[in-house]
Amino acid sequence: MAKDVKSSGIDSTRLSKVLAGVLHEVLRHRVSVDVAFRRVCGGWCASSVDERELLYDAARRFVADYVKLLCVSGKRRRPRDLVKLWLSGFEEPSEPYCRLSVPLWLYDRLYALLGDEAVRLFEAMSVRVWWLRVNMLKSSIEGVVRGLESEGVIVEVSRDYPYMLKIIKTPKPVRLLRVVREFKAIPHDIASAAVVEALRPERGDSVLDACAAPGIKTSLIAMLAEGRVRIKAIDISGRRITVMRKLMRKLGVPDEAVEYMVADSRKVELREHYDKALVDAPCSNTGAMAKDPALRVTITPGKVEYYSRLQKGILENILKYASRVTYTTCSILPEEGEEVVETVADKVKLEKPQIKMCGEPYKGYSVSQSTCRLYPHIHESEGFYIANMVTH
Repeated sequence: MAKDVKSSGIDSTRLSKVLAGVLHEVLRHRVSVDVAFRRVCGGWCASSVDERELLYDAARRFVADYVKLLCVSGKRRRPRDLVKLWLSGFEEPSEPYCRLSVPLWLYDRLYALLGDEAVRLFEAMSVRVWWLRVNMLKSSIEGVVRGLESEGVIVEVSRDYPYMLKIIKTPKPVRLLRVVREFKAIPHDIASAAVVEALRPERGDSVLDACAAPGIKTSLIAMLAEGRVRIKAIDISGRRITVMRKLMRKLGVPDEAVEYMVADSRKVELREHYDKALVDAPCSNTGAMAKDPALRVTITPGKVEYYSRLQKGILENILKYASRVTYTTCSILPEEGEEVVETVADKVKLEKPQIKMCGEPYKGYSVSQSTCRLYPHIHESEGFYIANMVTH
């Protein structure tokens, strides 16, 4: 719990102020822990990189325990009161959803789908598994592994995708590793990489990336096609497209490989037809709770319903512009997976994604035998849903 934080030597007043401030930002502005921490901490909260990392880790764990703290306190309380409770210690609640610190409605939904396996899924989401993707546009697997070893990092090479490295131990934050700062390796979850593997980009392909920013999957499309691919990258946000352009250059993606467009993929009209399309649709991100504990606080049934409608609109439109479409969401809920694909199943031919990490989707859906799910407790990854569709 908070025992190791209290013994870390950080001033207790400063620690309490940071934790309460981060939770306040999450509750009021519905932002991620990373955004909340940057806003609260700024340049004042820590005297060293190590101290800043300790505070950041404490903020992540505190926010992750939010539902648990509400269960223990018996009512909704102010952030500073919850900080006092967390730092003083408390008896673990017995109710499963409280112990796992997830909203009751979400626990009930997953338990109805998976039974006792839902507990193992949520337990796995309490610890983040860090994956690095070797950027073979700028380096090699051997070169990156040697670079990591020189900094004392221990990694495990994925048997399924050798360019994916699981971090076992690192003496410093991942973002500060030399190969990451030089863009020779990219923090990239293995389930997200499996999505692009399902798309199967090849040299000479034309690819429509319908929800492209920030561009991590886009850069993997280019990498797997050895840079010899033509990508149309669409995003609704001009600001995100600007950031994406800069990132693509840093990652070594050829300028001529990507054409950018600011548009709403639900309504966009295109003159060209593409070989393949990726619909990595905006979603609740319930599959990424280990990455961002704030999702335990901010996710609601209404938000899931909103994203489900959005996903259906995007998929319906993009199906008109490509011969093969890969649809995916970083969600553990069927409302954003199986139920979305079922709305178009009579218009396309579903093909089981040919990936090495294809878990069984939820039962009871007509599309279940032809699609894939990746689960945190099985694949040591974020939770993803993947479906491949042939339109012509």
